[in-house]
Amino acid sequence: MLSADEICDAIKQSLGDDEDGLFISPTPDLDSLMRRGATSVDLRLGRWFLSFKQTKTSSVSLFDDKNDLLILQDEVERDKKTQPAGRESSVDETIYGMQRGDRISRTRQHFVPFTEEYVLHPGSFVLGATLEWLALPACLSGYVTGKSRLGRHGLVIETAAGIHPWFSGCLTLEMGNIGEVPLRICPGMPICQVFFHKVGLSNQSKAPSSQATAIEKRGMFSGRRRPVLVPPTKDETLRRLRDNAKRNFS
Repeated sequence: MLSADEICDAIKQSLGDDEDGLFISPTPDLDSLMRRGATSVDLRLGRWFLSFKQTKTSSVSLFDDKNDLLILQDEVERDKKTQPAGRESSVDETIYGMQRGDRISRTRQHFVPFTEEYVLHPGSFVLGATLEWLALPACLSGYVTGKSRLGRHGLVIETAAGIHPWFSGCLTLEMGNIGEVPLRICPGMPICQVFFHKVGLSNQSKAPSSQATAIEKRGMFSGRRRPVLVPPTKDETLRRLRDNAKRNFS
């Protein structure tokens, strides 16, 4: 785990355009980090949120299910036909997926200015994003945890979400209220902390030689300022297991 000194040195490296540096923008208060001897960097809540719509859909598949996609597409077409001319469909047609094509998302984007607040009700769940943009070099990885003083009020953020080397973008935060009272959260407030670790370098960890290689190394979550959902990963092993089970019971 990186110490306060090492974190500050890595950030200063990035300010000098060193590819092995840790880039964070806006830049944290390095003097405060050094005084506290902190082994983590606090990140602030951004202004974009992504919530799930309450619809007639009884469930959403968390695995690659073609039937689920067809049902959602049918709902979108049916919803379009019932809307008056000139009005937008109530079904959000967010493009899901990168190279796997389009997928319908039943979500709604919210933009909350710094002067306003987002209310997270008990039992509710929302995706947020960090205000800061991070770019990790090949030699560093990280993990995100919530802040204890927020967790004691019922605000839970995914524990130990990993950040891989070469990641670049704003972090998507998975936030839930497991308490008994509504919680008011405000863009710009400290929301989580990131711990950084050194990664052993290998030949594969050198700078990408092409744009395609760079995208592959950074991963599908890189390059985003807003919270994002991704489709379930195509799993041929799972598909074969399900197909074999259906044949055996048919």
